[in-house]
Amino acid sequence: MKTPIEKDELITLVPHKGKMFLIERITDYDVQEWHIASETVVRDTCLFYDKAIDGIPNYVLFELIAQTISALTGIVVKENNLPVNMGFILSVSGLTFTVPVIKRGQTVAITAERTGEVDSVYSFNAQVSVDGVAIGGGKLTVLEVKKEQ
Repeated sequence: MKTPIEKDELITLVPHKGKMFLIERITDYDVQEWHIASETVVRDTCLFYDKAIDGIPNYVLFELIAQTISALTGIVVKENNLPVNMGFILSVSGLTFTVPVIKRGQTVAITAERTGEVDSVYSFNAQVSVDGVAIGGGKLTVLEVKKEQ
């Protein structure tokens, strides 16, 4: 287990800024195994917070997963002094959640691991839990676009 990465450092590792930056901390990661875990507490200051439901809709979990994967890439880039490249989500499959809303004050934990690689296309499996209870997950496929030399 690595030292947790808090929001102030984490924001330097992902392209998301301002209110679109949603994840609060990385609780664990392994760049050799391509594994990462993040944690976010749902707050009423979240861009996607809906007062009518006192929380965030479950579709926001997709963005939390994507930002967690982006953070892993940022950590790999930083630790290996690699160039920063853009990444694009190519596909999402099997993404399901058992709850429609995550309430204010609840903690969302995301784990993701890379499961495949072909050229610059990477597959990740992700799992989501809320307050320690598994509520879903899915698979994301990402394309890394390398800058021309």
